[in-house]
Amino acid sequence: MITMLKHDVEGILEKADYNYSEYRGCFDIIAKRSEILLLKVLENVDSLQKEQAANMKTLACSLFASPAVVGLHTRKENLYDDIVYDRFDIPTFTPKTLENILVRDNWPLIYRFKGGLFAEVDSEKLREGRKQLGLSQSQLAKKVKITKKSVYEHEKKKMLLHLDTAKRLEKLIGKITSPMSFWETGLPEEKSNPLTRFERDISQDLQRMGFDTDLIHQAPFNIIAKTQKFLVFSDAEENPRQIEKDEDYLMKFSEIVEKPVLVITKERVDIGLPVVDEREIKSMTKRDIIRAVKGW
Repeated sequence: MITMLKHDVEGILEKADYNYSEYRGCFDIIAKRSEILLLKVLENVDSLQKEQAANMKTLACSLFASPAVVGLHTRKENLYDDIVYDRFDIPTFTPKTLENILVRDNWPLIYRFKGGLFAEVDSEKLREGRKQLGLSQSQLAKKVKITKKSVYEHEKKKMLLHLDTAKRLEKLIGKITSPMSFWETGLPEEKSNPLTRFERDISQDLQRMGFDTDLIHQAPFNIIAKTQKFLVFSDAEENPRQIEKDEDYLMKFSEIVEKPVLVITKERVDIGLPVVDEREIKSMTKRDIIRAVKGW
């Protein structure tokens, strides 16, 4: 069933002219058109693990990508089309909703969080609509059965409002709800710790050179090294067989995101990616690393 679901999602991406690649880990599909999407495809969206979500968010921050979970149901209920749900602060929705967004540019207006269904209100439309009716904030609040403070806050900035309240306001004022920009970048990064001594040592070597590093798990690489103008994904791996297994994933990932990948190993391996071993990296500088991957 999950294979069919992933096939459906990939069909939507093809229809929307995205280039994409699969990986089974913290994300299942990475896709790019003008923007980058990181998608986790799950029948039961409640099966998303907190660590998977944290790794998705770390990667999304580095790539300025948009993470999302695409699924069919929770443990208790089916997901409805054109409603955005939330799992660990990652937008979650059905394949049909994804298709409406990517293919038809039809963004959902309804958001499901703890506490019910919500809509985002356009503060300017709310304020102008109230003024056109000649109502004060207190008068409007009384008519739609909310507080004056709530009207004031929603006129000041975009905020989520309970859906039933939004509907009462729209009956009085007209269209004031708007799609929420839930795919904005800049998600807070959540730091991971190294799983092995080798990962820790390589991360420290890269930091010594002047790179900021993030550790990431359940991905084809495990270190993200970056400066203000440069980003490289490093696979610090001791097992040659694992490197060979991940080679195709790493190459396709690099092609899609248009960022270099550097493999750092215990011993030299012969693959189609830039490789340095742990002895070489001890004497390398930031410029050496950039030169090594730019020449690939």
